[in-house]
Amino acid sequence: MDWEAAIRAELDPMVPYAPGLRASEVRERFGRDTILKLSSNEHPCGPFPTALRAMEAVLPRLNRYPDGSARALRRALCQHLGAADESLVIGNGSNELIRLIAQVLLRPGDEVVFAWPSFVVYPMVTQMFGAIAVKVPLTADEIHDLSAMLAAITDKTRIVFLCNPNNPTGTIYHREKFERFLAEVPGHVMVVVDEAYFEFVTDDRYPDALDWFDGDRPLAVLRTFSKIYSLAGLRIGYGVLPAPLAHAVDKVREPFNVNTPAQVGAFYSLGDEAEVERRKRENQEQKTYLYSAFDRLGIGYVPSETNFVYLRTERPVEVFEALLGEGVIVRGFGTAPALRVGVGTPEDTRATIAALEAVVARLGGV
Repeated sequence: MDWEAAIRAELDPMVPYAPGLRASEVRERFGRDTILKLSSNEHPCGPFPTALRAMEAVLPRLNRYPDGSARALRRALCQHLGAADESLVIGNGSNELIRLIAQVLLRPGDEVVFAWPSFVVYPMVTQMFGAIAVKVPLTADEIHDLSAMLAAITDKTRIVFLCNPNNPTGTIYHREKFERFLAEVPGHVMVVVDEAYFEFVTDDRYPDALDWFDGDRPLAVLRTFSKIYSLAGLRIGYGVLPAPLAHAVDKVREPFNVNTPAQVGAFYSLGDEAEVERRKRENQEQKTYLYSAFDRLGIGYVPSETNFVYLRTERPVEVFEALLGEGVIVRGFGTAPALRVGVGTPEDTRATIAALEAVVARLGGV
């Protein structure tokens, strides 16, 4: 087999997604008993108790295929969101929905506009289907430059991805700018708003994109159960899409794409708004605690509306390695001058600060 000829040329520039280091790898390398993994934006508290009990109850029935239409979860989401059933799509994480939307809309030579740095899956799916990535730099405050993104749109643009709050910077654009953007974006462009972290937002200027969803406008809103609901290991997310796009996505998604425990866990998580609010408050408290330590240690950072913080550093590789030596795994971006640090429990926060104090003392700063 001539593999170079056999494999699609569009995949040549792509590299496989590189997940963060696992705790076991760092434990083996540094010989530390306690490792703090803060690289993947996982919520530290685990699934909601009611959801956990419900998932445990269905384990003996895993010899049966899951509900391929996720009917119970769809009904619950319709009630929770006030959305129409024909607009809902359930996915194997919101990642799958990003790929499926790209699969049904993109043709070779089309353009996809997104901010940068932002979620790494956007350029991946763009390349996957032979489209052209148009990366628009964030503002100096690490926020989406919606005016520049509008200016980057051409007749070839098929999709604009907006990540709000943005990963990895944790920033948001505000309601008035989003409203202006939607009023000016051409009708041939599908606007896909990725709101994976929206439950953590405390800024009342945040634009919940569902407020602008009417089923006619080319607007899709994606969300996930991986973050505040702590179901990252089950991979389940959902999208609210115009009905024709939802129907097209249903044509290309895998049969039984969302497993039974994931559907059950998501269903029983939706009813516990008190726990969502508790987790949101604790996350904000721990961020405030971290900010005070960053200020004291002279560490630059970007105020975040998520469960992670974007740290500024001119020595990212050195600081990343030094934190590993202290038993703390953060997310690095190669030589880009930043690191992403997840927000955990109060115990995690104290350990993070202690590790940063040790690194600053050893390196003389970050």
